[in-house]
Amino acid sequence: MNHDPVKVNRVEWLRLFPGLSLLQAARLGFRVRVLVPACLCLLVFAARRNIADIVFDVAPPPQQLWIVFGTEAQPLPGPIEAVVIGATRFLAWGILNNPWEFVSVIWSGFVLMAFGVAVSRSAATEFCIHSRTGVFAAMRFSFQHFTAALVSTLLAASLVIASLLIVFIAGWVMDFGSAGAWLVAISWPVIFLSGVLSVVVTIVCLIGWMLSLAAIGTDQCSGADALSRGINYVLSHKLWTTLYMLAVVVVSSVATRLAHWFIEAGTSVVYARVDQNEVDSSTVFSLWMAAIQQLPHAVHLGVFLSGMTIMYVLLRETEDGVDLREIDGAVARTPKD
Repeated sequence: MNHDPVKVNRVEWLRLFPGLSLLQAARLGFRVRVLVPACLCLLVFAARRNIADIVFDVAPPPQQLWIVFGTEAQPLPGPIEAVVIGATRFLAWGILNNPWEFVSVIWSGFVLMAFGVAVSRSAATEFCIHSRTGVFAAMRFSFQHFTAALVSTLLAASLVIASLLIVFIAGWVMDFGSAGAWLVAISWPVIFLSGVLSVVVTIVCLIGWMLSLAAIGTDQCSGADALSRGINYVLSHKLWTTLYMLAVVVVSSVATRLAHWFIEAGTSVVYARVDQNEVDSSTVFSLWMAAIQQLPHAVHLGVFLSGMTIMYVLLRETEDGVDLREIDGAVARTPKD
């Protein structure tokens, strides 16, 4: 037996700590092929205000949804936040009681299905096989697989609604006066546990749904298979899912701050040499500056969705033993991909 010491010349940190791969989401989020679909997603997402005003004649609430230590903070990108807040309020009060929330969550889900898969495709091809998927190719891929994303979304929504069935029945029984109230009181432990279960199901389905969009972009899964994978990964690896989600939120928030800093620094350099009053008085310059100010939000969304894609690939390797460099499952790749 050889007892000679073994010299280690290099440590494979990504093998020792796979979660470090999530840091690459910051790099991917600044890519043009990720930024463009993210910008388009935010542009279409903003149209929900006009739709709500036209269909229901209501305006969005003025208050901020996230206030931390007295300052405004948005740990989640706008479309993701709208879906999470909509699901939360649906559990609490029923989304049909608020037309604005109804439009917001439905519209947000559709734009994420259309553009989220495109971002995931670009991120997956670069992370897994170091190949580039252009903006047009990613958008074409997304629209080709829109049905799969729609099926995944409808299944996730159905699971959330099904988890509330007992609570719905309890509310209906309460309308029968004292007899209904007595029956609900007797069954209260079951109703309460059903309410708790609905919260757990909603959290699992939300994360599983986001992973399903990444699964479609990475492996061209069908809608049912994509959601099944997402939910299975969440339930099988709760700790890793929680840690990876926190890492994705932190990395995307830091990248957003960095993008804000670059834009502010660049603006300061320009205004030091150009008359700011002349710039601000011009409609064209105002439009350009308004567009530039939206770039950090696009970076936020792009980094977040790229992080979810990497998170899916990491959980796929942990659960199914699929190598990080595998893509498209059993589907043969073509040069156009």
